[in-house]
Amino acid sequence: MRELTVEELNQRAKEFDTAVCQTPDIDHFCSSSFWILPAWRAFLPDHRLWAHESEHGFVALGIGTDRSLGTYAHPLEASWALASPFVGPDSASLTRQFASFCRRTSVNWDILFLSGISPESKAFQELIRGFRGHFSLGLGPSSIRRVASLEGGIEGFLQRRSSKFRASLRRTRRRGEDAGIEVDYIDEANAEEAASDLFDRALAVEHKSWKADADTGIIDGPMKTFYRHMLPRLAQRGALRFLFLNLDGEDIAYCFGAVFNDGFRGLQMSYVDDFADHSPGSLAQLRMIEELCDEGVTTYDLGSDMDYKRRWAEQGMETLAVIVRRI
Repeated sequence: MRELTVEELNQRAKEFDTAVCQTPDIDHFCSSSFWILPAWRAFLPDHRLWAHESEHGFVALGIGTDRSLGTYAHPLEASWALASPFVGPDSASLTRQFASFCRRTSVNWDILFLSGISPESKAFQELIRGFRGHFSLGLGPSSIRRVASLEGGIEGFLQRRSSKFRASLRRTRRRGEDAGIEVDYIDEANAEEAASDLFDRALAVEHKSWKADADTGIIDGPMKTFYRHMLPRLAQRGALRFLFLNLDGEDIAYCFGAVFNDGFRGLQMSYVDDFADHSPGSLAQLRMIEELCDEGVTTYDLGSDMDYKRRWAEQGMETLAVIVRRI
């Protein structure tokens, strides 16, 4: 396996993402360069890149050290444990090759934390087979994402919801129309300046939401850095999608995400507290789905499992982490 520099990985981001799209049984968006490189820069900037390529694909990891853990390797995005470090059409051969490489490499590692692996995948089987008997193996946290099918357009999406939720969404849409709420949908933000302006516009809404007081949003800290680096990358490749709800000239809600590999990954949404009676969060999400259906997008990945997302999405996609320790 040939090691890649930071510059090479950045320069070959499109090629890397093509390999991501060809990889079975992974979270495609969260394993892509759009997600992992901004996450590495925002959350683990002091950790060294440990990336390789072979005829079977790419392996993208970081290297960190800890007094109790020693030297450990991890996916470049380890905060949510969604990213798979193994990308390529033959992921079984790639993981088999990686296990062999790790058994003989001169890199002094103590732990491998390998997230984003489907327990039903061939890659999982090859990891267990490749490290068993040589190292201690364990399973890390399981991550479940909620994914909705958009097959059949908006009517197909609504038919897969409960009758109660369907009626609620139609009432929400009707109330929004009666109140004069307008939709501003942006799908051509293809310049870095445009992405930055859109993010600033979303932050203005975020400052007036409940998330501002709860300190759980994107206003400050690593999360802000994460999106500052991600959104221009998305915009440059035409993948960024933004939607705002406006009432009397004021933005009262936003929703944004990315189109990748024929699917949409929702990233953030919020609304101004003063307009909660209009159900702006549900309305923004519904109107985003309508726009995506018009584009021909086939799935909507709502991200990590939460109770409210189960009303919107019928599928639960599970991945977990394999933890390898030197004996």
